[in-house]
Amino acid sequence: MKEKGAKSYTSATQKRALTAERDNVPERVRDDFDKAFAAWKSTWFSGGLAISSNPHTRAIGKEYDALIALGPVILPLVIEQLADPENFFALQLYDTIQANESLLVQFEPDDERILEGEQGRAQRVVAAWFANQ
Repeated sequence: MKEKGAKSYTSATQKRALTAERDNVPERVRDDFDKAFAAWKSTWFSGGLAISSNPHTRAIGKEYDALIALGPVILPLVIEQLADPENFFALQLYDTIQANESLLVQFEPDDERILEGEQGRAQRVVAAWFANQ
């Protein structure tokens, strides 16, 4: 049986660009990010978070704090994670460390794009990132 490929919000060209940007991040930082992101992701549906539909509740804990401590140098790595539709909770991390307000994607409650949910917002963040590279 053929296994489905991983879904992504990025094209092959964008994936290559992200790989190049990933390679520009120091190896130690990449390793620290990968470990910290996996640890943080493992908390997304544990304990009381398992029943919470509020994405902001994922922006807590020592695992999240470890990612914040790495600073904005990890932004390409965060975008790489956001390109996976299952990682939309990473928007909480992106919104916290992205200093360029023009690259933040936020909608007012009366904006119909809010109906796209966090998955749609993640897709728009990835698109905005590439549009500004």
